[in-house]
Amino acid sequence: MKNRKRNYQIIIFVSLLFVSILATTMVILRMLYSGESHFIFLVWNLFLAWLPLLFAWLSHRYRGTAVIYGPLWLLLFPNAPYLVTDLIHLRPYSAAPLWYDAILLFIFALTGLLLGVLSLYFMQALVTRRFGSIVSWLFVIVTTGMSGYGVYLGRFLRWNSWDIFTQPLLLAGDIFNSLTNPQFFPKTYTVSLSLTALMLFAYVIMVSLPQLSLQGAD
Repeated sequence: MKNRKRNYQIIIFVSLLFVSILATTMVILRMLYSGESHFIFLVWNLFLAWLPLLFAWLSHRYRGTAVIYGPLWLLLFPNAPYLVTDLIHLRPYSAAPLWYDAILLFIFALTGLLLGVLSLYFMQALVTRRFGSIVSWLFVIVTTGMSGYGVYLGRFLRWNSWDIFTQPLLLAGDIFNSLTNPQFFPKTYTVSLSLTALMLFAYVIMVSLPQLSLQGAD
């Protein structure tokens, strides 16, 4: 049973690695075709999206290290669904065909979403083991909510994960202002809640699929 689970983890990891390489290759081909490096930032964003999965896996693999890697996972977790918002860069007047850019951006967005969902799955397993199922699902809801707001901070207020260490006071001021100033309410809460709902939807579907057995179905 343990070997079977390990095999599934390897298959998922290799699949995500393959699609990440595919996405990066598409960016390189686009650069060669158009002569511009406009979408090179996607590769960096994808790298950042891999970090939550790395820290979640380390927390799960070496359980005693969760107190170290867990906070790092939480800090970097929004970087995964952040790739979904890169879809705003789709432009009909770009140097590459519109259909190519649409596929390229969708691959990055989907990969980021899957990386986030998988990392959350590892972390929920840790919480379930220690605190039980109910607390673990509360953990999922809270962390996806924080992630949705974190994406808002990155996309619209242009904050990075590491700014909590380099500019904590300015970051705290922007957080307070965005959450309390009615002028920012429509964008702040619409973006945050929409991305939270998207992450929860994707996550529930993922954890439910293993329970769906089609063997013997009519």
